[in-house]
Amino acid sequence: MGAFFIYILKSAVCLVLFYLFFKLLLSRETFHRFNRVALLGVLLFSLLIPCIEMTTRHQVEVQQAVLSIEQLLMKAEMENTTPVEIEAGEWQLAPAPVFLSWIQIALLIYLAGIVVLVCRNVYSLLCLLRLICSGKREKLESGITLVVHDRAIAPFSWMRYIVISREDLEENGREILIHEAAHIRNCHSWDLLIADICIFFQWFNPGAWLLKQELQNIHEYEADETVINEGVNAKEYQLLLIKKAVGTRLYSMANSFNHSKLKKRITMMLKEKSNPWARLKYLYVLPLAAIAVTAFARPEISEKADEISAVKVNDLVSFMQENVLGDTVKVSKNEKKEEIGIGGRVSKDSEVIVLEVVEQMPEFPGGTAALSKYLKDKTENSSAKGEAGGSVTVGFTVAKTGKVENVKASPSDQSILSKEAERIVREMPDWIPGKQRGMPVPVKYSVSVRFGDIRFQENKKPLILVDGRETSMDAFDKMDKGVIESVSVLKDSASIRLYGKRGANGVILVSTQKNGKLGNDMKAVAFIEKETVETNTAEEIAVTGTVVDEQRRPKAGVSVVVPNTNIGTMTDANGRFQLKTQNRGSIWFSFIGYKTVKAPVSPTMSVQLEQEVVRLFPETSGKLKASATLSSDVKGIRGLSIHGIKDGEPPLVIIDGKEALEEDALSKLSPDRIKSFSILKDKSAETVYGEKGKNGVIIVTLLTEGEYDFQKANSKKPYADALELAESVAKDVEGEIIYCIDDEEVKKKKLKGMSTKTINSVSLDHFDKKKIVRLKTEKYRSDWVPVVGVVKDADGKRIAASIRVKGANDITRTNTDGSFAIRAPKNGVLLVGDNNQTAIEVKVKPILEVILKD
Repeated sequence: MGAFFIYILKSAVCLVLFYLFFKLLLSRETFHRFNRVALLGVLLFSLLIPCIEMTTRHQVEVQQAVLSIEQLLMKAEMENTTPVEIEAGEWQLAPAPVFLSWIQIALLIYLAGIVVLVCRNVYSLLCLLRLICSGKREKLESGITLVVHDRAIAPFSWMRYIVISREDLEENGREILIHEAAHIRNCHSWDLLIADICIFFQWFNPGAWLLKQELQNIHEYEADETVINEGVNAKEYQLLLIKKAVGTRLYSMANSFNHSKLKKRITMMLKEKSNPWARLKYLYVLPLAAIAVTAFARPEISEKADEISAVKVNDLVSFMQENVLGDTVKVSKNEKKEEIGIGGRVSKDSEVIVLEVVEQMPEFPGGTAALSKYLKDKTENSSAKGEAGGSVTVGFTVAKTGKVENVKASPSDQSILSKEAERIVREMPDWIPGKQRGMPVPVKYSVSVRFGDIRFQENKKPLILVDGRETSMDAFDKMDKGVIESVSVLKDSASIRLYGKRGANGVILVSTQKNGKLGNDMKAVAFIEKETVETNTAEEIAVTGTVVDEQRRPKAGVSVVVPNTNIGTMTDANGRFQLKTQNRGSIWFSFIGYKTVKAPVSPTMSVQLEQEVVRLFPETSGKLKASATLSSDVKGIRGLSIHGIKDGEPPLVIIDGKEALEEDALSKLSPDRIKSFSILKDKSAETVYGEKGKNGVIIVTLLTEGEYDFQKANSKKPYADALELAESVAKDVEGEIIYCIDDEEVKKKKLKGMSTKTINSVSLDHFDKKKIVRLKTEKYRSDWVPVVGVVKDADGKRIAASIRVKGANDITRTNTDGSFAIRAPKNGVLLVGDNNQTAIEVKVKPILEVILKD
C-alpha cells in the first residue's frame, strides 16, 4: 500500500504541473477538440510518468545517509515494527500492536476519502438511473433515447440518454436536443467517468478537480459550436442559455445544458478562431515530462570506501553466508563497484539469491481460492490414490518470470504420491512473481497436496472437560458457543499423563468466560504439579519478557501464570508478555506439547520452552488417529472449529507459527503429522493476534521430520538401550553414520547400555554423503541462561549490532533501540560487533551493557 501511495503522490504532482501549463498556454484557444485530447493526454501522462524508472549512479563522499521519499515513507512504516527472530540467524518484521505511525494514519484518511467519494457517486448514479426509468422514453436516430418528464428539470445527457422536461421540449426542443446530441456523439460522458475515477484516487489534489472542471467547459464549447454550425441564431441561443442558467445541476457525472460557466461559453462563441500555429504550444508537454522523469529519478549514492584488507574480505564472505534480512550493500574496492544482496541464502557457488520473505509474496493466478481449486481438480483426476489422509508437502521456487522451478516434495512413506504431487506442481501455470522494492525476485514457496479425505474413527470418544468438569459430547454440542473463551486439545502422552486412561482417546479442554480470569481447564494445563511458594505482600512488581521455543522462535499463546493466584496472561504474536504481581516466587509458563517452565520472578524475563519427551514405549506412542475421534460427526480437522469459531467466518489458521495461506489448509493436513492443536476465540484470539484473530484462531503444531520418522519407527516395541533406538532410526540409510548426543559426536559403543529414559528426541540429518543421528537428552543446553542487554557506541548512543554465541550457531541482532535478548552458556562468551568493526568478546552475564569503541 505504501508503494501505491507514493505512486499516487508522484502522479498528483505531475497532474498539477501539466494542468497549470495547459491553463496558462492553451485554455483560451478555440481548438476545442484538440484541447479535449490534450487534457486527456495530460491525465494519461501524469499516470505513466511515475512508472518510468531512471537510476542515476555516482560515487561521492557523504557524511550522512541520503534518503529518498520512498525510503522516508518506508522508514516511517518501519518505526512501527519490531524485528523478531524466527530461526537461528533468520529475522522478519512483526507489527507492533501499540500505536499507529503517521504514515498509517495518512493512509487511513486517504482510504476514507476514496470510500466517501465512491459512495457519493454511486448514490448519484442510482438517482440518475431512477430518473431515467421514471420518464417516458422515445427512440431517436443514432441509437439515442429521449426521456421526457412532466415535472420541471434541467435538461442533461448521459451516455445514450437525453433527459428533458416536456415544457422545455415544446418551447426550445430543437436547440436543446442538438446540444445534448452533440455531447452523446462525442462520448463526453466517458471523459467525465475517467475524470471521476482520477478524482477517486486523487481527491486531495486540487489539480484533479480543476482538470474535470476544465474538461466540462471544453465539452460545452464543443456542443455550443455544433449548435451554431447547425444554423441556430447565435443571439437567440445565447439568450436561451441565460434563461436556463437559473436551473440546478443535479448530477456531476452528466452533461447539463445549464453548465454554470455561462460567461466563458458566450465569450468563446464570439471569439475569433485561433491561429493554427498556436497548436505548437502543445509541445510544452515534452520538456515538462523530461523534467518530471528526471525529478523522480532514483539516485544511488555510495560512500567512498576505505581499502579492504584480505582479513576484512574473508570476514565479509563469512558474514554474507549467514541468513540475514537487509538492504543492498555496496562494497567498493580499487574503485570498482560490486553489489551484494542480503535477504536470502547466499552460497559461494551461486550468485542467485532466493528469498523466503519479501514485501509482496508471489500469488497463484486468481488467488488462494484458485490455487485450492487447481490442486483439488488435479488430485481428483489423478490415478495415484493414497491412504485416507495422505498428504505431501511440495516446496518450489517462483522465479522472476513467475515460472515454477526447483520442485521437490518432502520425504514421504508413499513415493508414488510424492512423484505425483511434484508433477502436479510442475504443471502449474505461471504465478504472479514476488516483488522486493517493486522488482520481481525469486521466492521460495510450498503447498500441501492432499490425496483423499481424512476420516476419523467413530467407535471412540474423547474426554471432554468444561471448566474442569467432565461432560458428554451431546452436552458439549448443545453449549452456547458465545460463552466459550477457548478450546484446547490434548493427545497422546500429554492427555494420558494428566487424565490417565480416561484421556487415551484425547481430551478437549473448554474454558468459559469468567470476567477475564483463567478457566479451570487452563489451570489444569499450567498446574501439572503442585507447588507451594512464599508470597510477599510488598508492592507490585511489573514483569515483562519473551517466550521462545528451542529454535529461538517467538511462541504465541503461551500461558503465563503466577501459581496459587488469579494472575495470568498469554504471550502475544511476538512471544511477549507483561503482568504485575506481588509474588516474588516463580512464574509458570506452559503450552500444549511443551514442558512447563518454572522461572523465578524478575522485572525482565526470557524463557525458552522445550518440547515434551518423545514417546519411547508402545503404551504412550499412539498417533493422532486415536484423537481423531474428537469430532466423529464431522469430516476433517475443519470440523473441530465449530466448537470454538463462529459459523460462516473463516478463522486464522497458524501452522508451526506461520499463517496458512490456503483456505482448506486444515483439511489437507495428515493426522500422523499433527502433534497438537488448540483453538482461541474472542478476546483471547484478538489479544494474541490482533485484528486477524477476530474470527478465532486455530493453532496447529506439526511433528518435525525427525519426530515423525522416530514415531513411525518406534510405534511397535520399546528399545533395550540408546544404541538400538538410534539404529532403528537409521536402519534404512546407506553410507557412513555419525552418532551425536546433545550435538557432541560420540562413539557407537557409548550408546550401548545407555537408558532411553533420559532421551527427549531422536532425529536423522543428512550432510553430504554422511548421515547424522542426533539424540537430545534432558541435559541438552540445561546450563544455558537468558541474557538481555544493550549495545552502545563510545558516545553512549544505542546502535545496531549482531550478537553471536561463541562456539555455537546461535546469533541475534539488536532491536531498533539497541536492545537484545539471547540464550547462552552460563560461563560462555558472546561475540558483539557492528558492520564496521571487528567483534569483541563479552563474558556472559544476565544483564549486559556493551560499549563498542572505534
